[in-house]
Amino acid sequence: MTGNNLEDKFRTGLFIIAMILTLIATLHLYFSVQDVIGTWFEHQYKPIASAVFSFLVIVVCIYLTRFYIISRR
Repeated sequence: MTGNNLEDKFRTGLFIIAMILTLIATLHLYFSVQDVIGTWFEHQYKPIASAVFSFLVIVVCIYLTRFYIISRR
């Protein structure tokens, strides 16, 4: 019984570490895309491109939340 409990704790710890690394990579990607927007778009179009990108991020987050979290209840 303790071996199974130890295995569950190991899997949970591994999952937490993977999620932290995924969060760091996602934040890095988000800010890198903001830099790319600053490089590729003219000064007057940067706010529009940033707003569209932020809107797409919000839509994807809402979709993932609804699909993975709410649907499993």
